[in-house]
Amino acid sequence: MIQTLLATPLTALGIILLAGALLGDATERIKVPWITGCIVAGIVLGPQVGGVFGTPDLAALDGFAQASLAVIAFNIGCQLSLPKLKAVGRSTAILAVAQLLAPLLLVLGAEPLIGLSIPAALLMAGVAPATAPTTTYSVIRRREATGLFVDRALGILAINDAATVLIFSVASAATVATLGAQSSGALIGDSLRAALLNEALSVGAGLVLGAAYLLLRRLIEDGTPGWQPRLTATLFGLLLLGIGAAIAFRLSHLLVPLSFGVVIANGAEEAERARAQSLVKALEEPLFIIFFVIAGAHLPLDAALHAAILLGACVYLAARFAGKYGAVFLGASLLRLDSPTRRYLGLCFPSQGGLAIGLVLALNGSPAVHALPPAAAAIVEQAISVVLVGVLLSQVAGPVVIDWAVRRGVASQAAEARTAAA
Repeated sequence: MIQTLLATPLTALGIILLAGALLGDATERIKVPWITGCIVAGIVLGPQVGGVFGTPDLAALDGFAQASLAVIAFNIGCQLSLPKLKAVGRSTAILAVAQLLAPLLLVLGAEPLIGLSIPAALLMAGVAPATAPTTTYSVIRRREATGLFVDRALGILAINDAATVLIFSVASAATVATLGAQSSGALIGDSLRAALLNEALSVGAGLVLGAAYLLLRRLIEDGTPGWQPRLTATLFGLLLLGIGAAIAFRLSHLLVPLSFGVVIANGAEEAERARAQSLVKALEEPLFIIFFVIAGAHLPLDAALHAAILLGACVYLAARFAGKYGAVFLGASLLRLDSPTRRYLGLCFPSQGGLAIGLVLALNGSPAVHALPPAAAAIVEQAISVVLVGVLLSQVAGPVVIDWAVRRGVASQAAEARTAAA
């Protein structure tokens, strides 16, 4: 009976949306981010617990996960306007870059020490900078926290995920190229150059789509009845065209919409940019629920019981956390920033969530990985399992650490301000 219902993708999506919405609402009521509820719903529905969705069912829904991640990338791009980046401030920008690079380097150096291959370590290092911005935003919103400490945390988040998409796109392309070219150094070099060209073409395609939208907007926005719905259809049409073309021509389905969003952020007026974001926002919430439930169903609970995977995940989390915290602490110290920033700001980014899950799952479902020989594909699968178990562990402890860091950072900074004013 259930399998007959699930044979229709629309029924499966209905179950996913209902389960994600209800459990997401339940977790919010107990002061836990709704994303956690969606992930729990996916675990319960997935093949390792409830068995409602089997592995073939999840594979059939991977297209929705890729579309959801593309929407995330588009929204990130829409926020990257030059005035906004300038407003972040020089010190925050330096801290953002430092906490991006440090975990990448530490994970890349630590994982081979426990026996993992260099390509697997490179893949994990590429996703290590990713954070769970929704978790941090939720904590800040719940605490109604404001002030310089919060502004710096949000500034770092604004830069972090956009840069992570770029970093992972390059790292994953280099990894797949290296694994696919196993004969000579020259062939590997050619493959890496081809991968970089692919990234450049992806950015170029996104820029072209953005320019096309700005041009078509001028033609459609003429005040005639119904122009707004037509402009909405144009935006969605170009976004879907970009995602579909990226998949068909094996471009990055992250960089294409990201670049598209950047053009809108910098080529449209504030009102138009806000309108574009609001149009996508009406679609993104259901997509996000679908995305996080599918992501939860993919989490390898059995792999968490595997000693090598669990060890790799623990090393991954430790190296990532040390990189994030150490980079912010040392950077803030060198910049002579206030004590709360030095001591607590680096603790605001321990969690990984939707972006990290989406990046590795999208890679796992890509044609490039499917074309790898079995031994090479096994290396990618191992790296993805380590990352997913790491995400699972970070979702348990991360929100508690972030909540404590925000409370301590805001309170300490307020106390320093009172002391300076006295």
